[in-house]
Amino acid sequence: MKRFLKFYQKNKKDIKMINQSDKGFELIVLNDKLIKELVEVINTCNKKGDDICVVWQMKFKNENYILYKNCIFSSPMDNFNPFAKTPEEKIQPFGKKFKVTCSDTTYYTESGIYKNRNVRMTKENYKDATLLERMLKISELNLKGESYGL
Repeated sequence: MKRFLKFYQKNKKDIKMINQSDKGFELIVLNDKLIKELVEVINTCNKKGDDICVVWQMKFKNENYILYKNCIFSSPMDNFNPFAKTPEEKIQPFGKKFKVTCSDTTYYTESGIYKNRNVRMTKENYKDATLLERMLKISELNLKGESYGL
C-alpha cells in the first residue's frame, strides 16, 4: 500500500526542502511536534512494508505539485544553521534533517497553462492534478478502512 505525506504552502514555515534532485532531496523540519509525527509515520510504514510518497507543493507556482515516489528516509540528524552569526548559534541545532531518496518524480498541475507542457530542466511533462487528487482520496479511504477494520 502507498502512504502519502503531503506538504503544502501552509507547512512551508516549519518544513524546508533543500538540495532537490530527481533522485531525492533533504527535508529540514523545524517544529518538534512535526518531527515526532514524521518519525512515527516513517516507522509505521517501514514496519508494515508500505511505500511512502511525498507530495510537495511548489513554492512559486502554487498550483503545481511534485510527487516523489517510493521515498526512503534516513534517520533524523541535527541540522545546524549555516547563517548563524554568533558561535553560540552555530552550536545550537536548528531543527532536524532527513535525507530522502526516491525512485521517481512526477509533476502535476491544476493550471491549464502548464498541462502537458515540459517541466523546465527535466524531460517530464506536467500531468493533470485531478489524477493526484484521486490518488490522495483513495489512500485516505484505505487508511479509514484499516482503522475501522474493513
